[in-house]
This record gives sequence, C-alpha cells and structure tokens, in this order.
Amino acid sequence: MSLLLSIKKELQHIVEAINAVTNVDIIVVDEHLKRIVSTVKKEYEFGTIAPTNSAFHKSIITGEQFFLENPKVDPICTECKNFENCKELIEFCIPIKYKDEIIGVLGMCAYDEIAKENLLANKDSYMNFENQLSDIISTIISEKNNAKMLEYSSSKLMTLINSLKDGIVIINNNKDIITTNNYVNEKLNLNPNKMPVIWELLSDKIYNKLVNQNFNGEVGPVKLNGIEFMINSCPIMIGDIQDGIVLLLSDFNKMRESVLESNRKKDLITFDDIVGESELLLQARREAIQVAEKDASVLIMGETGTGKEVFARAIHYASSRRNDAFMAINCGAITESLIESELFGYEKGSFTGANNTGKPGKFETCKDGTLFLDEIGDLPFMMQVKLNRALEEKEITRVGGNISIKVNPRIISATHKNLYSMVGKNLFRDDLYYRLNVVPIFLPPLRERGYDIIVLSRYFLNRFAAVYNKELKGFTSDAERLLMGYNFPGNIRELRNLVEYAVIFEEGSFVGAENLRRKMGAYEEIDNIKLEDLTKAYEKSVIQNKMQKIGDNFESKKEVAKQLGISIATLYRKLEE
Repeated sequence: MSLLLSIKKELQHIVEAINAVTNVDIIVVDEHLKRIVSTVKKEYEFGTIAPTNSAFHKSIITGEQFFLENPKVDPICTECKNFENCKELIEFCIPIKYKDEIIGVLGMCAYDEIAKENLLANKDSYMNFENQLSDIISTIISEKNNAKMLEYSSSKLMTLINSLKDGIVIINNNKDIITTNNYVNEKLNLNPNKMPVIWELLSDKIYNKLVNQNFNGEVGPVKLNGIEFMINSCPIMIGDIQDGIVLLLSDFNKMRESVLESNRKKDLITFDDIVGESELLLQARREAIQVAEKDASVLIMGETGTGKEVFARAIHYASSRRNDAFMAINCGAITESLIESELFGYEKGSFTGANNTGKPGKFETCKDGTLFLDEIGDLPFMMQVKLNRALEEKEITRVGGNISIKVNPRIISATHKNLYSMVGKNLFRDDLYYRLNVVPIFLPPLRERGYDIIVLSRYFLNRFAAVYNKELKGFTSDAERLLMGYNFPGNIRELRNLVEYAVIFEEGSFVGAENLRRKMGAYEEIDNIKLEDLTKAYEKSVIQNKMQKIGDNFESKKEVAKQLGISIATLYRKLEE
C-alpha cells in the first residue's frame, strides 16, 4: 500500500477544504499515478490512473513543480497520453515529498473560467505551498493517530487561507463563526477575539437568503461595510457528512474590473476600426458617433455580415458606459427553452442540467453596461413580452427565483429582418419595436459601397499576410476587377474569408484572380454583364434597402417613391419587375 493511500481519509479532508476555499479542483496521485483522492467526479475518481507523460507523471519523475497556464499548447503536455482529450484550462502540479522521496503529486486544476481566474490570481501563494504541503503530509503520516496532526494541518491551512485575496468565513453546523481570515477581518473591521453572530455580520436579509438556499450557492452583489461583495457559500463535506460551511467573500468591483479588463483587451473596437470611405457607410458612422453618448436604444439594421456587432461595440466604447461590460447574445442561435435563462439567469436546480450554484444572466452581468441583442427579429414572441417588461421596469427575476434584481443596461439591437413589417403581421410586438427603435441605423450591403470593396480587401490582405507570415504586395488588377464585380451576398464576412483563402494559397507577390475565383466558384466576369443588367440590379438593391428601412405597407411605399423621386405607379412597376 502506498503511503498516500494509507492516509486517504485525511487527504480527502484536506483537498475538500482547499476546494471549498479556493473553488479549484484538487487531485492527488501516488507515485504509481494512481488517483488517491479527488474533488473531480467520474473519470478522475479514486483508483483511476493518471495518464503517462502527463504533468503529474513528469512532476513525480523530476520532483519539480509545473504551472501550466494553457495545457493545450504547453510543451510539457504534448507527449501526454490524454493530450487530445484534456479538459483542464489551467493546471498546477506540486510534488509531495516524504523523507526526501517523491511519494505523489497534488494537482490543482481549473475546469471553468472562474476557477482559472482564481488560480491565476493566487499563483504566487500556491507556488510557495510546496514545503507546507510536504510538511502537512509528513505530519499526517508520522502522527496519524496523534491529535496534534489536526492542529498542525489546520495551522498550515490557515496560512494558505490568509494568503488569499478574498474573504473567508468558516462557520460550524450551528452557524457559529469558527474562523475568519485576515482579509475579511481587515475589510469588515472584525476583531478575531470577539466575533459577532453570523446574521449580525451579514444582516438578517442576506443571512435569510443563504438559509433559503441551504448555504450552498451564490448571493450578491451585497454591500457590507461600504464594499460590494459576491458571497459564495459551500458546505464542507467529510464523506457524506457536513462538517461546517465556508463563505467566500469576493470584492465584486474587482471581479467586474478583471472581467472588463480582459474583455477590453480582447474586444476593444472603436470607430477608427470601421474601414470604408463610401458615403452610405460614412453616414451610418456619423449617426453612430452622434448617438454613442446619448444612452438611447439603438436598432442597427442591415444584411448578414455587414458589421452590425462591430458598430455596436464601437458605440459602446465611445459611450459613458465604456468602463462597464459589453455583452452580446444572438437571439437566433439559442433555443427557445434556454433564451430566458441566458438573458435573465437562473437559480440552482431550476431545470435539468442547471449549474448547482445558479448563474447570472446577461442582463445581470452587464447591469450598468451595454447589452447587444443580435438577430432580435428571431426572438420568440413570449420572450418579447418578458424582454419588454424587463426594459420597462429595469429589473429582472432569475428563472426559478423570486427576488427582483435591478438592472439598467443600454440596449443595442440588430436585425437583418424588416421588423416594421413583422409588427404589421403580429410577428413582433409593437411596444418592444418602438422601445428598441429609438435611433435606427442602417448599414449598407457591401455591393452598394463601391470602392470600399478594394479598401477592405487591402485591409484584410495586410492583416492575413502578417498572420500567415507572407510577403504580399497587393492584388493584381484582374483580381481587383473581379472583386469589384462580385455581388458579395455574405458581405464583409464573405470578403474577409475570401481574402484569407487567397492569401493562404497565393504563391506569388500579388494575389491573383485565380485564387479568388476558385473560392468564389462559378462566376461570370463583369466584362460579360451588360450595363442594362447592372442598372436594374442596382435599382433593385436600392429599392429593397429603402423598403427594409421604411416598411412595405402602402404609406411606406409612398414615402419610398417620394424619396426616390418617382411615382408610386413606377415604384409598383419596378417591384413587379
């Protein structure tokens, strides 16, 4: 029997306590790679074998720590037997030593973004934990039946707890406060020698919320001593028996700022990033710049691939909400049964497969930021009712919950459909339509933007040439003529993919027409199209875009005819053609 297996029960206590405090999953393997204890279920449970050539294996062989911030690309993991099926987002392996021998490894693993951020935030503390861990294991082995073992390991655990940048409150089953860490003592002005009762510390309202969810799950944000916290409650389980509760108090503003900073670096888009010189695009850009600071609802209309989300992000980062979250949701890409929970969140146990701690929705996550509702025309009719109510009352209730949560995100919506026409057919609620359509912005299709096709093509060529490390000087004249004559039904998205394809396969110094034509498929050259056909096609696109923007009932058609300077009869004739 391995030494670690002989203290399996005590190890389980330690890893579950660490897991409850850090929200990071723990796995301990012995020198034979056999998993002794684990907070991860199913394939990582007791008795299963960790893969050979993994970070666990190499830590046993070398006696070194390995902190892998991205196991999928880390050289340490490339020879791992389970490399293709690896689920860890981040992994930290600490060798366990006893009398100068490696007897196993403790692995700290993150399988979701929250656990990943926690592990990264406390990296230095964990990397200094090796000697303390070995001391704890040695003490347990040497004094397994000695009462000093619990006191000693508890002291070491408190050292780890006190190094965290989150508040820790440990209470027993009677709800008496047993332990608090230095962080929470400092932030809430607590005297460790004279602790208040838990309901006085948190307030009756917050305490009752925790009671209602059996002290298992998330509450917040809540304000304590002038600071907003998210409180995560988790029972400490020894086998099947609960032996206390851990409350993790995280500074909500720091959490939000961390997410926002990550999003800003990844998704920062300004109006300078909108490429093009055509008057139709410049008009849309001017309108977007004007409305950005006004905090009004914006409805962006245009065909698929015209850059609606790019405009939405640019509006957000030019607004007074730029330092808050920008969240996007595609209303047409989520099933009707899940759209409500995505928008409004859910409480634990609300439905089969729900997270056991519940989850905030997009409205709650960006309650003071910008919510981008893409393909709003695909939103189910009943959800339109609930969305309209949320916008009107500025509050939501999670699925399965009964507590109202105040929210006030700015709404930017987008669609390629004619919402006005849908309202007339009772497919879209008129009250929601007018609430969303305070400021309409129309994005022209690429085929109506003229020379912008070349401007964008050169922009994408330079970008992808750098990505694929190619020295390309531009397009041949034949290639540019081919681009100018193409209809681009997929708009900017199609152009970007087309240029990327051509850059990948181009072997010369200039991107030629052949690579473009191969991606386009069968295509009739612009030289073979008559001027009459081009004129009709242009007239058709102009009329269609006008009607998409204004509507297709009789009064709307009269307005379209007026703007185009033709009679209503001529308009009907052209529509029939």
